[in-house]
Amino acid sequence: NRTMRGGHIHSKARPFTRYPYTPAWCGNSLGFRIILPTETKRRMVHANGSFFEMCFVEGGTFMMGSDAPGAEADEQPVHEVTLSDYYIGQTEVTQHLWKAVMGSGNNPSDTKGNNLPVTNITWDEAQQFVERLSELTGMRFRLPTEAEWEYAARGGTETPYFFEGKPGSYTNEGFWAEFFGADTTTINGFVIYANNSKARTQEPEKVMANPFGLKNMLGNVMEYCQDFYAEDAYSKVQDGAVDPKGPESGEHYVVRGGNYQDDAKDLRCAARRRSDYETWLKTDPQKPKSIWWLSDMKGVGFRVVCEVPQGVQAK
Repeated sequence: NRTMRGGHIHSKARPFTRYPYTPAWCGNSLGFRIILPTETKRRMVHANGSFFEMCFVEGGTFMMGSDAPGAEADEQPVHEVTLSDYYIGQTEVTQHLWKAVMGSGNNPSDTKGNNLPVTNITWDEAQQFVERLSELTGMRFRLPTEAEWEYAARGGTETPYFFEGKPGSYTNEGFWAEFFGADTTTINGFVIYANNSKARTQEPEKVMANPFGLKNMLGNVMEYCQDFYAEDAYSKVQDGAVDPKGPESGEHYVVRGGNYQDDAKDLRCAARRRSDYETWLKTDPQKPKSIWWLSDMKGVGFRVVCEVPQGVQAK
């Protein structure tokens, strides 16, 4: 027989009492609880009635950027980066979590759905969210640095994507795609993009996770990073840098990962983009224009990082 512990509403609950399981006990006094094995390296966080999952990323060294065919100038030079341990959200911040932290009446997203990523927000409002989330939980949340984001997206791989395949095979552009169509057999299982999104964001269960257990690192929504953007940022980073934070100042912020409207070639792990408020706020009637809400960008969101306190063995 299986063992039952803890007592029930009709018994004396003592920590050392044991009961053998029998089918006759099935009723309103029998329940169960679950555990999360430590080897999964995951952590559930509770905030105002909303639970979300963080995945532990063990620090290490990787080559950041790309000099492969098709890489852009701002992805070079490829340079070595070493990172410390951190936790990162398994998915983008959802609308359910956003409302739990920012207020139930606050949901700027164009496409509504509790499990869909929150969108139409600025970098400043993402910063306000992580500050409030930190206050609610007593933990130190922030946006990921650009280096942390790319390391997590790669999931230990060194290829254009964290799954098999090349941009030339997956893109809708070019001679071969025009006549034979793009190959979607692998990418469809991992990425929400122009070919499978139905012109809207999708829920996390629509895709499989990368080797670090993270979903939607590529596609669905672009994700803000903590760093200011500079086209020549990589040329100013010392090779072998430890926990780089990007430029000290700038006019734009880094966004990574591409979104549901993008072609596959724009979703590579190394691909970089920047915030573009002039375009993203084109139809905003306010003067000056809002620093909180985007009138013309439905495909940008974010995920959070939680710092591992010094001296704590996160694993």
